Amino acid sequence: MTKNSSRAILGIILFFQLLFGVMYAVRTPHWQAPDEPAHFNYVRVLAETATFPILQQGDYDQAYLEKIKAAKFPPELAIDSIRYEAHQPPLYYVVALPMYLVARALNLDVVLALRLFNVVLAVFLSLLAFHIFRFVFPSNPLLRLVGVGIIATLPMHIAMSAAINNDTLAEVVVAVILWLSIVRLNGKMNRTRFFVLGGIVYGIALLTKTTIYASAALLILGELGYQQISYARQEASAARPAAVKPRRAALLSTGKTLLPLFAISLALSIFWFARNAAVYGIGDLLGWQRHDAVVAGQPTTAQWIAANGLRNTLIDLFAISFKSFWAQFGWMGVLVNDRIYVFLFILSAAATLGALFLLARLWRERNSFPGETRWTWLLLSALLVLVIAADAYYNLKFFQPQGRYLFYALIPIAAWWSGGLNELLNARYARLVFALLYIVMLALDYISLAWFIVPQLAR
Repeated sequence: MTKNSSRAILGIILFFQLLFGVMYAVRTPHWQAPDEPAHFNYVRVLAETATFPILQQGDYDQAYLEKIKAAKFPPELAIDSIRYEAHQPPLYYVVALPMYLVARALNLDVVLALRLFNVVLAVFLSLLAFHIFRFVFPSNPLLRLVGVGIIATLPMHIAMSAAINNDTLAEVVVAVILWLSIVRLNGKMNRTRFFVLGGIVYGIALLTKTTIYASAALLILGELGYQQISYARQEASAARPAAVKPRRAALLSTGKTLLPLFAISLALSIFWFARNAAVYGIGDLLGWQRHDAVVAGQPTTAQWIAANGLRNTLIDLFAISFKSFWAQFGWMGVLVNDRIYVFLFILSAAATLGALFLLARLWRERNSFPGETRWTWLLLSALLVLVIAADAYYNLKFFQPQGRYLFYALIPIAAWWSGGLNELLNARYARLVFALLYIVMLALDYISLAWFIVPQLAR
């Protein structure tokens, strides 16, 4: 595959992602996405008062929320009191504010304007993924495009990125952190640039969403990987022992890079934590304790187990997570046809099985791969494990089995699945099979919107 043909196919993928994103943003009724009214009210309060909202009792009313959802958000039922996202870090809402103000000044649909902003962010995420996949699949341009195609056609991801929320920006920030870490461990970025850019981007992460704070591990692994690779090559050189960098020195070098990196991050974000200390108390810098106190009435996992039993709870956890990863729209109330879920399960199982074969081959042939390749896959896997662990930890308290929480790891999922499917396919037919799968996924994107979302959410 030539560079020009690869760029052309990438352009086609991004075009259709943008097209479907706009279609979902336009055709999905207002507020018919998880937490959309609460995120919108954050922007609205910021626009009207020029101050950040404070989460307080009354911002989450379970009974009213169920009533307004059941009525499909009629105009006579206001959404103004739905403000339970007020504890969120401020960056998304500050960045989205100009779109709100311009749309309001021009008498345009402010909800649509904010949705379209997220659609553009999602396309940028796919572009970032392509550049990451250049390191993951350095000799296979086809798999780079397959990985982007997975991200760009996932129906639930299109739906969520066509709604008002801070998740899409958070995914972009995580992707930038992952890219920086991979570029650094591949020796394509010097120390100063890495700790400056890494510090700025992680500072942005601290101001975007608390669920991505663990992405600091990627920066640590990226720098450690670079130092370990450098050490291994010096150790193998003929200049031993004088030119050898001891392992302890490699760890010290890692620390010397990361210390200013995280200092920059803290300097950029300290104002927000100071503000939270003043508003919520010194022991609640993230606003989580206030959030837990406000959202009383949200079902807990303990209550779910008591009502349904542990076995049924685990089954529900898997089934709902799977469906809501692929296609469970609105406020989790719009399901697609069962035959579609069966197809998606078979596809997911095949891709996961192939990923296990790929993992086994990478391990078996690990000594034949350069250190950069091994560390790149380690970074991808680390992000996937962190996101799954965070989802599991949250569900220990509240029963919220939503597959969309895994979207922060969409890039590693796409990498493992594209590589996994390639392991199962004959090289002669791989391009044809991947092209057909892409067309099928585009059809599923249209079917999900036209046959399920629009009819079921219409008032």
